[in-house]
Amino acid sequence: MKNERSGIDQYVRKLIESLGVEYEEQGSTNVEIKEALRTASKRIMGNVGKPEFLFFSNGYLVVVEDKADINKNVSYDSEGAIDLTRPTIAEYAVNGAVHYAKHIVDNTNTVKQAFAIGASGDSHSNEIKVVYVNSKEIKELREVNNLEDLHPDNIEEFYKVTVLGELPKEERELREVNAIASELHEDLRNHGSLEGEKKATVVSAILLALEEPTFNLDSLQSVTRERGHDGDLIFNAVQVYLNNSGIIPYAKVGELLDQFNFIRTDITLNRSKDILGMSPIKYFALKLREKLHTKIKHTDFDILGNFYGEFVKYGGNDGNSLGIVLTPRHITNLMCDLIEVNKHDVVLDPACGTGAFLISAMNKMLEQCEPDEVDRVKQHQLYGIELQQKLFTIATTNMILRGDGKSNLRRDDLFHVDKEEIKKEGVTKVLINPPYSQAKTQNLHYLAEINFIKESLEMINVGGKLSAIVPQSTMVGKTKEDKEKKKLILKNHTLETVISLNKDTFYGIGTNPCIVVFTAGIPHNEKKRVNFVDFSDDGYVVRKHVGLVGDGTEKSKKEFLLDVLKGYQDADTNFIVQSTASAEDEWLHSFYYFNDTPPTKDDFKLTMANYLTYQFDMRSHGKGHLFKRIGDKEND
Repeated sequence: MKNERSGIDQYVRKLIESLGVEYEEQGSTNVEIKEALRTASKRIMGNVGKPEFLFFSNGYLVVVEDKADINKNVSYDSEGAIDLTRPTIAEYAVNGAVHYAKHIVDNTNTVKQAFAIGASGDSHSNEIKVVYVNSKEIKELREVNNLEDLHPDNIEEFYKVTVLGELPKEERELREVNAIASELHEDLRNHGSLEGEKKATVVSAILLALEEPTFNLDSLQSVTRERGHDGDLIFNAVQVYLNNSGIIPYAKVGELLDQFNFIRTDITLNRSKDILGMSPIKYFALKLREKLHTKIKHTDFDILGNFYGEFVKYGGNDGNSLGIVLTPRHITNLMCDLIEVNKHDVVLDPACGTGAFLISAMNKMLEQCEPDEVDRVKQHQLYGIELQQKLFTIATTNMILRGDGKSNLRRDDLFHVDKEEIKKEGVTKVLINPPYSQAKTQNLHYLAEINFIKESLEMINVGGKLSAIVPQSTMVGKTKEDKEKKKLILKNHTLETVISLNKDTFYGIGTNPCIVVFTAGIPHNEKKRVNFVDFSDDGYVVRKHVGLVGDGTEKSKKEFLLDVLKGYQDADTNFIVQSTASAEDEWLHSFYYFNDTPPTKDDFKLTMANYLTYQFDMRSHGKGHLFKRIGDKEND
């Protein structure tokens, strides 16, 4: 008991205290719960039960039991259910917690459901399992790294996702947006006869027109005379808005308007349709004003990027021929957290696509701003580079609609842009998801993902950070060219962290990704210990007919990752290995991993039993010679 009280108990207590809830130990002052515990002993039926910890989180009862032996987390009966018989409930953490939770639920009038938590091990190596309990069921949930999912602000969502099987809030929001995109796709195809990429351009033009105060949708009358097209009126509204707002330089206004020019003359878009009672472009504008215009300004993810992804998908092209991989929102947010984006940073995305990283970075920065700091961030601290015109148009629209005050996006090529000019803007943080799989031949090796990282690092001021998401093969670096690039990077910059991600992060794309973090301008010290992390269990799973969604534990697992990297928590080597690294190494957790968990007596017994069973089997089949030592006499 001394071990438990001094080790795992202190660790669990710290986790509970981080939730900011009131908790009790070895009992309860709640009248009903106290009465129920009078007969809840784990050892002797009818005696008083004393749970390690009890607390309420937003109305949900949470019961915690812990064991110092990590192997004493949970035990199952012959049918695979959590064993609730004695002495098992006294010997195993989960079993004891479920026993107490079940007893309280069955013997009180006010507590009808509870979460039972079994924790075993210590602060360095542990298992924490959560089980939902009510009068009718005991539902085992996924393991967690801490108790963040049970925070009063999170536990309701945790309950809905893990117990009721509902989709997470982020996924519900995404599905709502994609449903609008799907509906608009059908309309744009059926009534506008538009190809995939032009659909996104039309949406961008309409949304910008809706920003112009003098623009009135009622003015669209589907007149077919030369200067009376609805497309003309939308185009003119965009032109007036961009010229008067001063958001982007005059030269860029012309470049943007060139992309929208086709809506002025497209016959199908501008001709009134009886089935609609108006022109298709007016119909689209009415629908966008109703369903999307306001929403896009009040969300933290890249709605237009998702629209673009949906449109090209429906068009029979997933965008990958152009190296386009849209980064999921939970990854853009994680990468901002990994390099601690803050309101003082100048953030650059040198391959910004539709602008997802800049949106996430802006949200992080604005969360920390005082009202008088907002304009400074929007006008002078967000920069992007994008080569492809269609994506540049979407990214520019994205940032304008979010009120960035001044567009610092430029249409250019990362490999030919004036890096010193960019650097003079004071860039301190870079976020990048470079185009994938473009270096298919030796002549195209300059387009390899590792080269995007190298070039991007040259635009960051000394001490700034870069976070990139790339295929894991980039960190392996098997080719001569890759190793040379890795060597050049280490000569001038410091490798900090490499995080192997869930293989389904880009579900449906077939890319096994990782995140890499560098510090710019400081040569890598060969003695430096780099963080190599296996974050494949990130709390996201693939649901049939849905895709990749959070399983309810994603918040706690992200929190755990960040805490471990900051040194606030310990973790096993199966999660993180800290090691020196060279250009010849494969910069992945799997390359450096070793098992540092000391074997237990039970492990030894199992290994010996397996060996003896194998030896007996071999001898019984006439293969005893396999076990002879040199000098042994023939006995078989």
